[in-house]
Amino acid sequence: MGETITLSTTGPHSPEYTRQVAYGLAECVRVLNYATGSGADAGISYPAVAYDVLGFLYTATARMPQLLEQFGLWLQQSADAGVLAEADPARHGEVVVSVAAARQSLAEAAACLGGAATAALQDAQNAISGLYIPGPAEEGTR
Repeated sequence: MGETITLSTTGPHSPEYTRQVAYGLAECVRVLNYATGSGADAGISYPAVAYDVLGFLYTATARMPQLLEQFGLWLQQSADAGVLAEADPARHGEVVVSVAAARQSLAEAAACLGGAATAALQDAQNAISGLYIPGPAEEGTR
């Protein structure tokens, strides 16, 4: 799939747009996996590219806790308003139990992403901040 998604923090927001952006995020990671895999020489080429990508990744992980918290709050507010139902209460329990379990899992994910993962990515970026390719290819590599 090669559709274009226009990113806008001001919207217009809709359920379909939200799905498209989340799908785009997943596909971005997939593309980065290919770009940095066996063909990494073509996809990275310079330490400055690796430095920039690590910066973008730690920025993304630092923003994830807010997103995850907002999903949890939406679930809680929807449950409190009585608009959610459980498709299989015998298997999953009541709505309140499902929402509480989801919120707990979202909080755990947020703690991992916003804390240790973000700090580790920032540390990796800092560790390579002085790297460059010397010689004729040096121009434009810093």
